[in-house]
Amino acid sequence: MTQTIDPRPETEICIIGAGLSGLALAKALRAAGRKVRLLEARDRVGGRVLSHHGHDLGPAWIWPHNRRMLALLDQLGLHSFAQHATGRLVFEDASGTIRRDLNFATMGGALRVLGGLSAVTEALGAEMADALTLGCHVQRVIETADGVTLFTNQGDVHAARVVLALPPRLAAGLGLAVPDAPTWMAGHAKLIATYPTPFWREMGLNGDAISHLGPLAELHDASPGKGPTGALFGFARVGAARDPGFRAAAIAQLARLFGPAAAQPTDVIIKDWSTDPLTATAADLIPPPDHPTYRALPPRRRLVFCGTENAPEDGGFLEGALAAAEAAYGDLMRHPD
Repeated sequence: MTQTIDPRPETEICIIGAGLSGLALAKALRAAGRKVRLLEARDRVGGRVLSHHGHDLGPAWIWPHNRRMLALLDQLGLHSFAQHATGRLVFEDASGTIRRDLNFATMGGALRVLGGLSAVTEALGAEMADALTLGCHVQRVIETADGVTLFTNQGDVHAARVVLALPPRLAAGLGLAVPDAPTWMAGHAKLIATYPTPFWREMGLNGDAISHLGPLAELHDASPGKGPTGALFGFARVGAARDPGFRAAAIAQLARLFGPAAAQPTDVIIKDWSTDPLTATAADLIPPPDHPTYRALPPRRRLVFCGTENAPEDGGFLEGALAAAEAAYGDLMRHPD
């Protein structure tokens, strides 16, 4: 899914970033007959959308009111299923006292994608394979009177217009003056523990837990929509995943919350987004206490901003990534040069 950079100044629209927003925008522009080139620094598409054997290490949920995401699933022939919500929540206070009598599901009503959310971005990436260059690190962006020059590790790229489908803090690292905005979830880490079965359901538990003792603050059932296997995932407390003892402490915590069977996972997968330089900057090591209010950055003459932190609505969420792509598409179609 790679190709060599063509240095000739003949790219009409160049999109930096092959996450959900950049991929969705590229698909829409191509359908409208526009010439698009898509550059991605990683060796994969998806950005913060990342799945491991169907388990989501980045965002995991969509909601019934997310009309853009649900429509995209339909277009790609993918399917959603309900987040497991039957049973009781586990609560652990700071003293270690545990309750298992709370009939509450924190993510009741949420939907997940069968096979993991990477099924979405991988399908979009396959559609754009001939216009996609992976492993292409854009180092600087300079806007001129007749176009935009991108300096990359694979040579210079020239385009009539450029879309920055990436967080504002990463765009600032390309030499651009942009208002600061926290990169959503960039300072967080997730741990997924897999098991032969979702044994906690037989105990009357729904897989949700809130804990004030241990490295995992919030936990959920992450079992796949099909098959007998089970999985639990937890959001780590800020900075906890960088501790060498994180894995062992997290498994011990799972055993406290869900019983001895939780101490014997078949696999443990950890993704610390705060240590990923293609996601987080130093400013993201301390996440915002609440969900930020994101605002769309207005387009400049030849630069258009995209990505979920630039969404006109639902900023930070998957739906926001598609809303940002929709807004960027409208600008590019209204102002073709």
